[in-house]
Amino acid sequence: MPPEEIAMGTEGAVEVAFTVRADGTSKDMRVSHTLGEANDKEALRVASLIRWFPASVGGSALDKEHTLLVPVSAKRYKKAHAKDGPPPAFATLPADASIVLYQDRNIDSLAAPLIPKGLRGIQAYFAENLRYPEDARRRDIQGKVGVEFTVETSGNTGNLRTLDALGAGCDEEAMRLIRSIKWRPAIKGGQRVRSIVKLDIVFRLDANRRP
Repeated sequence: MPPEEIAMGTEGAVEVAFTVRADGTSKDMRVSHTLGEANDKEALRVASLIRWFPASVGGSALDKEHTLLVPVSAKRYKKAHAKDGPPPAFATLPADASIVLYQDRNIDSLAAPLIPKGLRGIQAYFAENLRYPEDARRRDIQGKVGVEFTVETSGNTGNLRTLDALGAGCDEEAMRLIRSIKWRPAIKGGQRVRSIVKLDIVFRLDANRRP
């Protein structure tokens, strides 16, 4: 949120209109209801970061017009950032200003979770922090949830979706675990860049605690 809008205590929303193409990308993004130049610019930036599932008819994807309300709230922004600590070490690197999303093979350094042992410690982190859904426990549901998400240049995650679903609350718990982690963004050419990450979260019941 623009600093001047935070200082003024701005509250409201910007409406953004655009077309989602058949390949899931967006085009012709524009403001259809304004809240001032600074807020409009930030709303367009945020909206452009979203990945979409295209509309379809009879199984065939097609272009379709959409609108999106982007909320602007100085009060909520201040509350969300009230406990922010000092900037992380990676913040000294410049951030790529484009909205390009990179795959692993096209970057110099992978995005990594800011937890003990980094990517090597991710499954241990999941195992330690996973809250087994009661419905899944009762129904003896086990397996894995495959998730895909974006690590932004800020280290925040977005665009979460399941690739392999289990149901019974497991998919929601997988999303919660991903959101609980702060990340170091991927690096390319000395800049922080956006990247796509795919992970599997395993749900396995202890033999002594199965129904």
